[in-house]
Amino acid sequence: MEEADSGAYDSALAKLSEIVLSEPDSSEIHILALSYMGEAYREKGLYEQSRKALEKAERLGIEYGFKIATAKAIRLLGNTLLDMGLMAQGEERYQRALTIFEEAGDLLGVARCLNNLGVVRADRGDLPSALELYERSLKIHTELNDSFGVGACLNNIGEIHRLRGDYTQAEELYRRSLQGDRKRGDKYGQAICWGNLGAVALARKDFKRAEARTQRAVDILDELDTRDLAYVEMRGLMVGLMSATGRFDQAHVHLDEIWSAAQALNSDNADMICEFYSGVLAQRQWNLSFARTHFNNCLELAKRGSTFEYVLFSLIQLVELELHHYRLTLEDAYLKAMKEDLDQALELAQQYKLYGALVELLILQGLFNVENQELARGFDDLVAAKKLCEEKGFVARKMSVDQQIDKIRARMDSPQEHAPETVEQKMRRFQDYIEDCERIVLASR
Repeated sequence: MEEADSGAYDSALAKLSEIVLSEPDSSEIHILALSYMGEAYREKGLYEQSRKALEKAERLGIEYGFKIATAKAIRLLGNTLLDMGLMAQGEERYQRALTIFEEAGDLLGVARCLNNLGVVRADRGDLPSALELYERSLKIHTELNDSFGVGACLNNIGEIHRLRGDYTQAEELYRRSLQGDRKRGDKYGQAICWGNLGAVALARKDFKRAEARTQRAVDILDELDTRDLAYVEMRGLMVGLMSATGRFDQAHVHLDEIWSAAQALNSDNADMICEFYSGVLAQRQWNLSFARTHFNNCLELAKRGSTFEYVLFSLIQLVELELHHYRLTLEDAYLKAMKEDLDQALELAQQYKLYGALVELLILQGLFNVENQELARGFDDLVAAKKLCEEKGFVARKMSVDQQIDKIRARMDSPQEHAPETVEQKMRRFQDYIEDCERIVLASR
């Protein structure tokens, strides 16, 4: 277990396999060894092997009446199923394990399950419920003086703050979690924290720091020889960063790596991430038809798995694609399609209270209304964006929104004196806001 926690997975698996071979099926140690093997396989990205080991541990635990060992196997199986994109099945395992732990009075098991269920709620976009579960879990872990559980909860609470655009609070929580991971020697946990810190830097437009932090996460996972879902996410973010800064050859290297990893994972979530970043790179290289195919594939997988963030990601990218097509053809049909995608994205951001993305989407909607000669509606959209900036402390963004509001107010007051923009100026302005929206939404992952 110590070797697995430090990332020495192969050595840990060898020892656990030896225990499984030497202990009878009826031994609790045999069952626990199978469970820890399952978790080690999961962190290496070997999901089918993980699933088989954990299902066997669950079956033997039930057969021989070891309730706590059974519940541990069931909970860990939920982790593997979640990584495979089987959210409903994973949630069902967490609920079953929670019931067993509660009946047995195992507080540590209860806390772990609450944290896992919080992840499910967050993936579905129910952030208030996720936060409540994380905080309940954190309280128990703190009372038990369990540093691993405390660190996991701090990291997940940080995710909620990042999703809502509170980057300062998110970074503070990630750093506290990272400190605990370093103290325990938990390299895998450190990789997750560095990746999350990279996403915070991306949200702040600090591309250099975002790249350095994310690369640090990738390096740790490479050192651990881990090719799991987290690896796909981290290197996917590198595809996005390389694409945004015009380093397409490097982006293709990272993209090839995540597709290779995804093929071995048998995970809808991994395929969804690969489709998304394939679309990002194709779009940056103006391969618009390929980009559209990839984003639609991502959207289909995200809807099937109820992964709301990637539904939103795909819609934002499709908004930009419609803009590109309009710029090339000047056909109004593309603007209409763009508005439909934008409306869906805005509704999703409002529903899940993704404040950073909501500001950008309100700005975009305001600009569309202005261009459709609905100045008052556009003005109201921008005022709503400004109010949200004030509430959430987005100082720099508020200043930019104020400038847009002043321009629209002047246009409303003296329409005859307003100099019309060229199509290229208009599209460039829309493009700037869409790219800001992409960056903030992508960083929320």
